Amino acid sequence: MSLSKKLFLGFCLCFPFITAQAQYRFDSWTTDNGLPQNSVYSILQTADGHIWLTTLDGLARFDGVRFTVFNKSNTKNLPSSRFIKIFAEADDTLWICTEESGLVRYQNGEFQTFTTADGLPSNNLREILKDTDGSLLIFTENGIARFRDNRFSIRRFRLPKVWRIKTSIRFWKTSAARFGLQRIKV
Repeated sequence: MSLSKKLFLGFCLCFPFITAQAQYRFDSWTTDNGLPQNSVYSILQTADGHIWLTTLDGLARFDGVRFTVFNKSNTKNLPSSRFIKIFAEADDTLWICTEESGLVRYQNGEFQTFTTADGLPSNNLREILKDTDGSLLIFTENGIARFRDNRFSIRRFRLPKVWRIKTSIRFWKTSAARFGLQRIKV
């Protein structure tokens, strides 16, 4: 082994902890900066770079500098200001779950609300996901709705109040209640 290789190897072995100093920056935004509420339930970034946040006092779109807030008092066709989940499709259509007022779609700058009158099993939504066939699955307290071809089909069953959905090829539900782990086939 040449002397230059030995010196390089010795340098690498003697100074293994030399690293570049990280340049981290922590920023915080609150209601003082335009966020409608300090409790954020869901965050999503769309392809246009906007960050969308759900709160119990409105849906917020953040452009990196300022918030634009959409709520029942300032936006047409919003049934509520209490938003809990958000999902984006590839075309940046947003699907927003409300706490007890159904499902909201934001598409081409317009909001549209779907409720039990439109075929949802309940207006109390828990989660929204994309199925492998491209349809949307909307998890409610009274069952799952599949949204395909602009209409709902329903599979009814009662869900416990506390649960989470984990996905892979199949859907799994966990619960802090007595139900434990359950697999949902849709």
